[in-house]
Parts: sequence; C-alpha cells; structure tokens
Amino acid sequence: MRRGKSGFVLAFTLGIILALTLLFATLLGLPGNVRRQAMRVAADVQEVYDAESSLLLHLAGIPHSVVAGGELGLPPVSESTLGPYGRLCAGRDSSVEVCALTVSRLQALGYREWHAGMQAYREGLRERIVSSSAFRSFSGNRRLSEAPEFAYMRVQDGDLRLTLAGHVPSFNAVVSGDVAVDGNAVYDTLRLHASGNVTLKGGVQIGFLEVAAGERVEVSGAVHFRGMLSARREVRLRGRAVAAYPSMAIAIGQNGTEVDVAIR
Repeated sequence: MRRGKSGFVLAFTLGIILALTLLFATLLGLPGNVRRQAMRVAADVQEVYDAESSLLLHLAGIPHSVVAGGELGLPPVSESTLGPYGRLCAGRDSSVEVCALTVSRLQALGYREWHAGMQAYREGLRERIVSSSAFRSFSGNRRLSEAPEFAYMRVQDGDLRLTLAGHVPSFNAVVSGDVAVDGNAVYDTLRLHASGNVTLKGGVQIGFLEVAAGERVEVSGAVHFRGMLSARREVRLRGRAVAAYPSMAIAIGQNGTEVDVAIR
C-alpha cells in the first residue's frame, strides 16, 4: 500500500515524540548530579540555537523588535567593526555568546577616511587583547615552544618567538619588538599587535589571523591562513603560503608602501 505525504509526516512526528519521551524518561532515571549536568548542557545548547537563530534573522533583515520581543524572545544582536569586516554577536547577556564575521559592501573612500579606519582597526585590535581578563605582562625577549596556559600576553622591551606544536585554540599578543611565528602548530585564532616586524613561516595553519605590524609583515613557507595582514610599509607573501578567502593584506603608509605577492 502506498502512503501519502500526510501519513509520512504523522509517522515522523510520532517517532520524534516517542524519541523525546524516551530521552526524558532516561534523564529522570539518572542520578541527581548527572541529571542536573545534563539539563545544564541542554540549556547551553538551547542558548546557542537561540543566538544562531537571532543572527540568521538579523541577516535576513527581520526587525529587532520582532526578534527580541514577542513570542520569539531571541537575544538581541550587537554590531561592531573589525577594519574591513563587520562583527555580529548575539547572546551577550547570557552565559553563551555566538559571533559571526561579515564583509561589508564595497564603497569608495578617500585616503584620509581609509587611513583613519585602518588606524582605528589596529588600535582596536590592541585594545581587544589588553582588555582581556586573562591578560598577562612580561618583560624582555620571550620564546614559547609549548602552548601557555594563558591566551593573552604583552611582551615589553623585547621580541616574541612562537615555535608551538599541535593544536592552539587561541593566542593573542601585544609586543613592543618583533614577532616570529614558526613550526607546525594549528591555531584556531592568532592575533598579533607588534611595534616591530612580524614574520610567519614553516607549516603554520591559522583559522583566523589578525596582524597589525610596525614596518613589515612577511608570510612564507607553507603557511596557510585566513584573515587580515596590515603593516605601515610592506606586506610580503612568499613561497607556498596560502591566504584563503576572505583575506586582506594592507600597507597603510602614504608613500613608499608595497604589498608584494610572489607565491609559487
């Protein structure tokens, strides 16, 4: 016998109800501490779903009054700028916050507007690092071969060299001298604000990269990244380096600046 669509939907719905009933019964049968932990995880997952839904509705142009109020009751969306990118976040008032990066439409800007925007972005990058509650300060040259317990640091009166290995969820540094990144580590996020030059080489892979350097940034070897490179005079990409979309390389000076790409 051939079933109609309505019969399939009914059977599917009853199957979901049965599965949820069994899950709820299982949760009730768990010990108290395990059940409380499971309920907390379920609440966190629900907050992530609510935040993601709020972001999607915001991108679709649904008014804030509809998303945050009424029957939906989803968290509001905040907007900020990260240089050429936009940043949308939802869930700021809860224990879970979900953020997304966006790319704005192209628009014609005069040099002064463009330069002021890039300077604001670079300063904003520094402030986001130093304002972290996990921020720690050190003096003199530093070389890290193992991922530290802290993810935010300042190096005063010295250079920083990173030769980490394995998976690094996040590393953020403000350095008064030069920064050199080498090795084969896989960074989810790497943010560097340096008064000196920044060099990335080896087989480093970076899911999201932000670099604000002094005079020069150079990326070589088999580095693979996605993100933003900025320097006052020169940005160079060499060897087998890969800048995945969306990525940008900007030299912000007015005279004698250069973005040089020579990738094999």
